Amino acid sequence: MGSIQRRTYTEGKAPRYVARVRVGGKEMSKSFAKQGDAREWIRQREGLSPTGTRMDNRMLSVVLKAHIEQSATASTRGVRTHLAANLGNLEYKKLADVTADDVREWRATLAEGRPWADGKPLSNSSIRTLLGTLSALFNDAVAQGQLVRNPVSHVRRRSPANQAVEPHQVLKVEQVRSLIDAADEPYATMIEFGATSGLRAGELAGLRVRSIDFARRVVDVTEQADGHHTAFGWRALKSEKSRRTVPLPDSTLDAVRAHLERHDYESHTPLFRAAQGGQWSSAHVAKVWRGVAADAGVENHSWHSLRHFYASALIQSGASVTTVQQRLGHASPMVTLAVYSHLWPGEDAKTRAVFDNLL
Repeated sequence: MGSIQRRTYTEGKAPRYVARVRVGGKEMSKSFAKQGDAREWIRQREGLSPTGTRMDNRMLSVVLKAHIEQSATASTRGVRTHLAANLGNLEYKKLADVTADDVREWRATLAEGRPWADGKPLSNSSIRTLLGTLSALFNDAVAQGQLVRNPVSHVRRRSPANQAVEPHQVLKVEQVRSLIDAADEPYATMIEFGATSGLRAGELAGLRVRSIDFARRVVDVTEQADGHHTAFGWRALKSEKSRRTVPLPDSTLDAVRAHLERHDYESHTPLFRAAQGGQWSSAHVAKVWRGVAADAGVENHSWHSLRHFYASALIQSGASVTTVQQRLGHASPMVTLAVYSHLWPGEDAKTRAVFDNLL
């Protein structure tokens, strides 16, 4: 249990509050001008919420299991059991460690294809139900004072999968250049790579050095990062359709070549590394994006916007629906049309021509 000592000084000098707490057998101390700040510092070190209740350090799966056992009705038990079967990367996270970015990544996996279910996605309505169930679990922890806030409350309920992309949602060339200029290495090269290949964040993070074939001028997408950027790890793509070979422009190949000249990476290791040498994860890519986008003055966009930029460029160049589908690794042409049909040029003119000639 921590303690606070009020330390007074000579006349004219304000008192200080020295907070002391023992963590892992080692005593820590810090001086503060305000007693409230000292108290908050102790709470944080002891894993307490602002109400003084100990933070919940149980794994999410353990907490959910308890909720399942306490279900009042069969339908509630069924929904919670369905959530337990689809926690994915959230399963082994501590309740207090789950962030909004973790929830967003989890939601995207549900929408785009679940590796634990042979790559099958869930419908938008099922995803909304699971998000609501997960949110209720976190709300209960907040109500009991075990958590400060509910991370699900910051996540949109509707899944972004298969939502139509409007022209104003697509990054402009100048914005992509600004993002590259604002980023440090290797993130600048990663942005250029994403804009010219359309890879998802997890796919890019999962690239190995050997994934790049400089002779054929392509990248082979065969796996994705497993989501833990402190170590190297890979998992299967969301579906077989996600396995693909994507052509790369010479400018991107040159940037990757320069990147590899700066680093002596072995062929089986990640192509891109985080600051401490670990593997990137989708959540880490998203976190760095926010800072770079702010510096570049690019608002209301995410890493996925690079994928939309890539698709838009293909469409504007005259690429067919099948080509765009294959490059993006979509499950079917219908998915591609559902997302990008508004971007194909000339459809309005064709519609007018039909009726101009008909009547």
